[in-house]
Amino acid sequence: MATDLVGNETLQKFIVLLSDLNHECADMLATGKIEILHKMNKTVREMYDIQHTGTEEAYTAIEEDAQAIYKNFNAIIAMLKSNESGSFDKATNVAVKKFLQNIFEANVRILSAYGLV
Repeated sequence: MATDLVGNETLQKFIVLLSDLNHECADMLATGKIEILHKMNKTVREMYDIQHTGTEEAYTAIEEDAQAIYKNFNAIIAMLKSNESGSFDKATNVAVKKFLQNIFEANVRILSAYGLV
């Protein structure tokens, strides 16, 4: 990908958000703390705002993986909202972990595309 980071503050911010999301996913997978989803929501929204409006190759080339992140995060939220009992059963936990793993993998693919891993 032939995008120059020098002076490109928007892309630099996007890369910071990718790093934040990477850490948030790892923390969520390790601890299972639902509060982390609030941070992740903010991060994913900011990523979407940048990537969705970006016309540079740095944003268009990662569209598929970015969509995987957005859709899997939305699936987590939908899964948690649909749980009527208020406590999370085994099926919900398994599904949320799978969605988080999908987000983490898409994130790593984007970072790899940028040559950062």
